[in-house]
Amino acid sequence: MDQEMIIRNLINDFSVDNLKSFLLLKRFEVLENRIKISDIEAQKFDKVEEILKVGELNLEYQKVLVFVIKLSDLNERSSKKRQYEMAKKLLARFQVDAGLFFFYNDEKMFRFSFVYTVPFYSRIEYSYYKRYTYFVCPGKPNRTFYENMLKCSFGSLDEIKQSFSIYPLTKQFFTQVQNWYAWALKLSKQNIIYFPGGKIEENLIRLITRLIFVWFLKEKGLVPENIFDPKFLVKVVKDFLGSSNYYNVILQNLFFATLNNEVGERKFAENSDFLRNRTQYGVKTLYRYQDKLLISEQDFINIFERVPFINGGLFVCLDENFIDEDNEYIDGFSRNEKRRAVLPDYLFFGDYREEDLSDFYGERRIVKVRSLINIFKDYNFTVDESSPIDVEVSLDPELLGNVFENLLASYNPETSTTARKSTGSYYTPKEIVDFMLDESLLEYFKDKTEVEERKLVKLLSYSDENIDLSENERKAIVRAVDNLKVLDPAVGSGAFPVGMLHKLVHILNKVDPDNSLWLDIQLDRAREDIKVVSELGEKMDINQAIKEIEQDFDELLNYPDYSRKLYIIQNCLYGVDIQPIAIQICKLRFFLSLLIDQKVDFSKPNFGIRPLPHLETKFVAINTPIKLESEGTLKFVNQEAKKLQEELKLIYKKHFSIKTRTQKKRLQEKAKQIRERMKYLLIKTGIKNEEVEKIASFDVFSQHQESY
Repeated sequence: MDQEMIIRNLINDFSVDNLKSFLLLKRFEVLENRIKISDIEAQKFDKVEEILKVGELNLEYQKVLVFVIKLSDLNERSSKKRQYEMAKKLLARFQVDAGLFFFYNDEKMFRFSFVYTVPFYSRIEYSYYKRYTYFVCPGKPNRTFYENMLKCSFGSLDEIKQSFSIYPLTKQFFTQVQNWYAWALKLSKQNIIYFPGGKIEENLIRLITRLIFVWFLKEKGLVPENIFDPKFLVKVVKDFLGSSNYYNVILQNLFFATLNNEVGERKFAENSDFLRNRTQYGVKTLYRYQDKLLISEQDFINIFERVPFINGGLFVCLDENFIDEDNEYIDGFSRNEKRRAVLPDYLFFGDYREEDLSDFYGERRIVKVRSLINIFKDYNFTVDESSPIDVEVSLDPELLGNVFENLLASYNPETSTTARKSTGSYYTPKEIVDFMLDESLLEYFKDKTEVEERKLVKLLSYSDENIDLSENERKAIVRAVDNLKVLDPAVGSGAFPVGMLHKLVHILNKVDPDNSLWLDIQLDRAREDIKVVSELGEKMDINQAIKEIEQDFDELLNYPDYSRKLYIIQNCLYGVDIQPIAIQICKLRFFLSLLIDQKVDFSKPNFGIRPLPHLETKFVAINTPIKLESEGTLKFVNQEAKKLQEELKLIYKKHFSIKTRTQKKRLQEKAKQIRERMKYLLIKTGIKNEEVEKIASFDVFSQHQESY
């Protein structure tokens, strides 16, 4: 049997015998030693049915063992941490530093992990384990696993590590997406693609951003697979593959009238006489394009019956809502053909085609491009986020941030042109981000707590060694996390604040594993907010506030990291960037990070998904700093001004967690009134009118606010 067939058998019909065939192919010594579950205390790891040591590989300076562990239950997310712990115990039991682990179940899916020790030298010397993982499931693409196992001879430890590397995967995906982006730009210049407003480059990046988010929702079972299946679509969309109907009928209706609308409120805009249509003019949360459907309106609505309301602003239609001929339509979600976006179906579905992309790359380049949906279908996506010590060899949210950062780097917002000879590799590698985080947080905790440096270094590390912290030290660290303020003045796709989020979650897991200290702090914050609200003459239902916080911490609804992430984002993290589209992508990263820690339950309202927060006041598109020439601009402090500032802070905090469009509009209107009052106070101090306008006219809630 040739090696391609052996690897395909491993993917499609996993068994111990098929694994042994693979090991023999790669020149492992094949064994079958049954290991007593009690020998590694595996009773702590539930659902373990059998443990076998099936292979051994003697390299020049290293021995690698191969283990197979049968589980009664396995899915992409299940028990990853417990499996990691079991792998480390097996390595310790046999006194080796590296092992290959196959966790599998009766459904033939398996998690293939490479776990090894990494010596670490810093202020304290110790070692930690690192894990790289493929999750292989029959019926999924599994392309990267297949290609890398085909190439890898397992001749050295470095070669094994390379076969688990995520960088070739990311580069390959990015290259295909960038070629699609360049092709779409070319079509726009030929007037084949049309957006009624906005910069075409930003419109295309925004489209990719939204579709990526949808793909992750699909991986969680919250978006139906059939809306990406041509066999289904040909029965739903008129002239499918021969028109531009797919983007309008399926994607725009999904983005703006489904994900941005609560489940019970979804319906079609009326297609009637002028007076009836006029009442729905500017309402961008109603389905459109009935005339392009082959099925009834109700049947179309039923396609999306298990798609949750997302909130958060990612799918807010950016077409302005004013009856005005000069109205700028950016997304082009309109019944008016002149204001409707046009993207041919073949941009999303179709085979490879050769295109001359020399204009984009600034050099002679004929490229095979592929449709966007088919690019996505070729890769494994994971809804789990990688860390520096635990990496899933799939496209995860952080890797996609790197992809978008590359796209942003190829786009010059000042000239609205594409940078020549874009090469990629603009993002900051995870290891460098992690080093920056460790160094800055070590100094912060030294300043804000009385915990000794040796303990803090271990706290920041990924070591499993126990840290002897007193209860007071634990409380001090958790309080310091809650009080931390982090601002990235050129946030890009969010690499640094997202890295900070993960590092702080890692710290909270170590010092407050049951989330009790973190919960107490958030409840105390709510009580403090009540005092502030009362002083401003407003009302706040403390019982309702406490109930919502407790729901955020409820592990029947969410994984424990959800509440850690939510309140770190709310209280600690900020970012600005000159490019609005960069801010859009940054927010996408945080939305994904919150989404993956929510539990889907179709029996619950909104299918168990808590609507995402609004991040407009956390991550802002503006050129920083704004130069204000007048001295004393920031000295207009009197009692009224102080009160206005506090009111504005309170509005921004409320805006973070609002759930309805009515609440959102009310808060935004109130913020506008406060800015106008501040404008009046500033003018009274003698500040130049143009400088006053910079402050008063800036709308932090706008998703396409022009930067100064």
